[in-house]
Amino acid sequence: MFYGGQGGGKKKVSSILQVGYLFKVGFGRVKSSFEILTSKDHVEKWCHKNISHNPMAFYLLCFFCEFCQSFAPQITHKDDLDLSEKSHEGIFRLLSNAIFRLESRVLESDFNANHELFIFLVKAMVELGIFPRTETCAVSGVEIGDKDFVSLSIEQGGFIHYSHLSLEEQRLVNGQEGKSLRSEMLNVAASKYSEYKVSMQVQKSELNQLVNYICYHQHVQREHYKSLSLLL
Repeated sequence: MFYGGQGGGKKKVSSILQVGYLFKVGFGRVKSSFEILTSKDHVEKWCHKNISHNPMAFYLLCFFCEFCQSFAPQITHKDDLDLSEKSHEGIFRLLSNAIFRLESRVLESDFNANHELFIFLVKAMVELGIFPRTETCAVSGVEIGDKDFVSLSIEQGGFIHYSHLSLEEQRLVNGQEGKSLRSEMLNVAASKYSEYKVSMQVQKSELNQLVNYICYHQHVQREHYKSLSLLL
């Protein structure tokens, strides 16, 4: 939580603390009580100029920040402040890549919010270490071929062959869509964030499935993400 930047009073300082901006921050002396971590100085290193002009892009930005904040390290004691810690670099990399790409892509004529959310969720699975099992069936262990009909199983943590679904599930699930989803997820995971273009038509049902997958395996309630309702 940031306090400050609002200006007012005797100091005529305008607010520059905006969601998605990148700052270099110098911390003041950490008091033993550690109630508030004060900023000695902060310098704006990068800011977005295009995202704010597109409502859907701004909603995506809000969700990206909210999502990454939920997995960022929490500083509750002065001893938790370890600036040399490298284990959480993946979350910062995920967020920065997502924002930089969004700032560029929002100007393109083929900008698609569903595609941007899809890429973000797949990359998040990679960074969190919960990318679904894709090479073999999560039920039988049999190798999955590129032409096999499959379905993503949240509980099993991977893709399963269509034949392992119950008759009721087979009526509700499209094995062809599952095959396309698996292929697209593998391509996203293996590609650079900034360069990838989604080739399939991403439906909200598939995005909801990916969100539910992450929430299930990270033990997070979907309702925790307030900005998600603006997208799905």
